[in-house]
Amino acid sequence: MTKIIPQTETYLYRPTPPEPGAIRMGLAYPYTYAVSMSSLGYLTLFKQLDQHPQVDITRLNTDNLQSQSIQGLELIGFSFSFELDILETLRMLEHYQIPLYASERQSEHPLIFAGGPVVITNPEPYADFFDFFLIGEGEELMNDLVNAFQKYRNLTNRRELLKALALEVRGLYVPSLYEVDYLPGGEIARMGPLEEGLPFPIEKRFIANMDTVIASSPILTEDTIFSNIFLVEVMRGCAHRCRFCLASYSMLPARGPSLSKIMECIETGLQYTSKIGLLGALIADHPEFDTLCDYLQTIENIQVSAASLRADTLTPNIARTFKHGKQQNITIAVETGSEKLRRRINKHLKTEAILNAASVSAQAGIPGLKIYGMAGLPDESWEDMEETVKLMKQLKKENPTLKLHLGCSTFVPKAATPFQWMAREETKTLQAKQEFLRKSLVKTCDFRPSSSKWDYVQALFSRGDRRLSAFIVEFYRQGGNLGALNRTLKQFKQSTAGVDLPSLDWYALRRRQPDEILPWDFLFLGVSKKTLYQESGLEKSPVAAITGIKS
Repeated sequence: MTKIIPQTETYLYRPTPPEPGAIRMGLAYPYTYAVSMSSLGYLTLFKQLDQHPQVDITRLNTDNLQSQSIQGLELIGFSFSFELDILETLRMLEHYQIPLYASERQSEHPLIFAGGPVVITNPEPYADFFDFFLIGEGEELMNDLVNAFQKYRNLTNRRELLKALALEVRGLYVPSLYEVDYLPGGEIARMGPLEEGLPFPIEKRFIANMDTVIASSPILTEDTIFSNIFLVEVMRGCAHRCRFCLASYSMLPARGPSLSKIMECIETGLQYTSKIGLLGALIADHPEFDTLCDYLQTIENIQVSAASLRADTLTPNIARTFKHGKQQNITIAVETGSEKLRRRINKHLKTEAILNAASVSAQAGIPGLKIYGMAGLPDESWEDMEETVKLMKQLKKENPTLKLHLGCSTFVPKAATPFQWMAREETKTLQAKQEFLRKSLVKTCDFRPSSSKWDYVQALFSRGDRRLSAFIVEFYRQGGNLGALNRTLKQFKQSTAGVDLPSLDWYALRRRQPDEILPWDFLFLGVSKKTLYQESGLEKSPVAAITGIKS
C-alpha cells in the first residue's frame, strides 16, 4: 500500500519493509494530522507496527479524507483518548463506506477495533460500533493481536474469526460475544459471555518493564501542535490515587523507565531538535528525577517542557531546570483551595505546599503558574469555593510578579475510579460556581473554565452502557455539537426503534447504588470493585459483583 508521508517528517527509526502476506492495517487517529502527530501513544504504536515485518501499516486521520484509501485493509484500529472521539470516528467510518454498526458489516469490511484510556475503563457506550477492543496498553497487546490474526485471518465467518481472536489474545474484548440483561428501572440485571470458555472477567494487560518499550517520539515534524518537540515518557500512571482520577487508576501500577534509558532517548532526540518534552501523569515521582534535572541543566540551549507537577514535589532544582529550559509556565494541579475537600478526594496536599510551589517558581524566574482546579467535586460547599478564591488571592499577594492562570473543569464521575458511584451536579449549578470564580478572581488571574455542557456529554458517555449507541448515532447525525444536543434529545424520542433507554440525566447525573452492577464490571483493571468502594469514602454497604455465564 502506498503511504502518503509529508516531506516535513523526520523518522528517528528505520521502518521494516513488510514481508509478502503481511497484514494490511490502518492505524486511525480521529482528529487532524497535527493533533495525531502530537500523540505519543499513537505514534509509539505506529512505530511498533511499522517495524513488524508481518504488518503493512498506514496512518489515517481526519485531514484530507478524500486522499486516504483503505482499499485492501484487513484491520483498522482507532486510538480512543477522549469520550467525544466517537463522533469523528463515526465520520471516518462513514467516509470509508463502512457501516457504523459492527453487526451490519460483512466479510469484505475490515475489522474495526479501538484502544486507549477511554475504552480501557468503559467500552460499553461504543460496543455496537467496534468489532473488538484492546483492554490494556497497546504495546503489550499488539504483537499478540498480529500473531493471532495471522493465524486465523483466513476464517471466512466473521463471528468465528472474532471468537478465535478473543480466545487467543488475553485482553481482547469482543462485545458481540457478550450479552446484558436489564431490570425494569434500567439497571443491569446480569451480564456475561454467550458461550462457555470466553474470558470473564477480562483483565487489563500492562507492561511491567518500561525499559523494554520506553515511549519517545519516533517521528518529528513542524506540522503539529508541538512543533518539532521530542517527547519522552518519564512516568506512566500515578501512585497517589486521587479518587476522581482516571489516569491514576486506569494506568496502575505507576512505573517508569530507568534514568539511563530516559537519558539515552533524550540524547537521540537532541540530534534532531533542541526541544524536549517530558511526559507522565506525575513525572517528579520518578525516583531519579532530581538527577535527570541535573543532567538537563548541563545541556546548552535546550528547551524543556513538561506536564503538570504535584505542588509538594516542586523543588528549587526542578524549577531551575525549567527556567534553564526556557519554560514560561509551571503547571500544578490543586483541584480546590479547600484543604478539607482535598482530603475528601484523597489529594493530601497542604496549602503551605501550594504556596511554596508558587514561591519556588517565582524565585526561579518562571513567569507564570498554571493551576488546574475543579468545580462540583463530591461534598463540595460554597465555602469550599470561597477557599479557592482565597487561595488564588493569597498566591497573587505573595507573588505579585507571577502571572497566574486558573483552569476550572467540572467534576465528571469516571468509571473504574472510587468516585464512579458519585452524583454529578446539575449544569446550571456548575455554571454558577464557575461564574462565581470568574467574578471573584477577575483582577487576580487569567480564569479559563471548561464548558460544563460538554462536560455533561462527557459524563453521559463515561458511565454509559451499550443502549446509548442509538443516541450517539443520532447526536452525530445532528452535527455532534452543543447546538445539536437539544435537537437530538427531541429527535431521539422518535428514533429509538423500541430501545428502552433511561433518561440522559439517569446516566450523567445520578448517584449509583453500591449494590448496582455497573456496565464496566466485566473488566478487571488491577483494583477490585470492593477496594474502589472502600477508597470512595462512602458508607459501608454490600458491593455487587458481576454475574457468570448467561443461560
